[in-house]
Amino acid sequence: MSNNSLPLSLKVDDDFRSLFYNPKVIPINIKSNLYLHVLRIENGSFVLGRLFDTIKNVLLYHALPRNVVNDFIKNPIRAGTLLDRAKEKYKSPDSKNGEGGEVLLYCFLEAHLRAPKILSKMVLKTSTEHYVHGADGVHLLEISPNEYEIIFGESKMYSSLNRAIVAAFESMGTMKRNRFKLDTELAESELLKETVDSDMLSALKSILLPSGTSSPNVKRKESFGVFLGYEIDVTDYPFQDHDDDEIEEELRTRAESMLEFEVDTIEKEMQKRGLAGHHFHIYALPFLKENIDGKLCGIDSVRNELGKELSGKRSK
Repeated sequence: MSNNSLPLSLKVDDDFRSLFYNPKVIPINIKSNLYLHVLRIENGSFVLGRLFDTIKNVLLYHALPRNVVNDFIKNPIRAGTLLDRAKEKYKSPDSKNGEGGEVLLYCFLEAHLRAPKILSKMVLKTSTEHYVHGADGVHLLEISPNEYEIIFGESKMYSSLNRAIVAAFESMGTMKRNRFKLDTELAESELLKETVDSDMLSALKSILLPSGTSSPNVKRKESFGVFLGYEIDVTDYPFQDHDDDEIEEELRTRAESMLEFEVDTIEKEMQKRGLAGHHFHIYALPFLKENIDGKLCGIDSVRNELGKELSGKRSK
């Protein structure tokens, strides 16, 4: 399928990548890597405002099928209508809303890993205020001609990095126990809504659901794409005593140290859940626990703000 590959759906990948410093790669094993992405730092804080602005430009590509977005690109006069349609897919914002993490995972898998989206849960939602169970998304990574990874997404955002890791692996263990069946069938059905020609559609179906008539030369494996959002407490750091370079080094060092401390947790969870034979692409993104305008703000505030940007709704 390499000569006619499924295109990436994200059209603002350069904008997204520019929000971060170069990622730190932490190997987990020969099949899996952990990627630490740290938002750029200005005035002692992460550039959350720029992240939120970028997320607003991403939601169309995450929530709607390719054919709908392609029609919008050809006929931008429908922009307002399609944006409203996309926002209706997202839940009202609250401090426990995890949909922002799902969108961030989608962005990392497309912009960094270059694995096109096959399915997102938002496309399947029929009720605005309810979640769709299963993988947070399904992506396809072409390793080489006739070799593919079907990547099942899982995202978790908690103040505790350890808690996020354990919760993510618990969900992935459930996916494995269910043999990925529901998600691959849904992905196949959603392909019919995508703009692909008949040859590509046949090739994608043979990868997702191989049958006796599939090419014996095609190799496929089920892998996982994981987003871990976590919190760095900087309320003890004397920002006033340090210049910009020192602040950047401190925040990046804290983020990396917290992540490296939990590598053992990731390895243990892989073994515990029977997942060590799979490939993992794990993306970690820290957020600050900091004082803002007299209030203590952390990852719950970020969840809430992401929900506002995605849904266009006020907090309940």
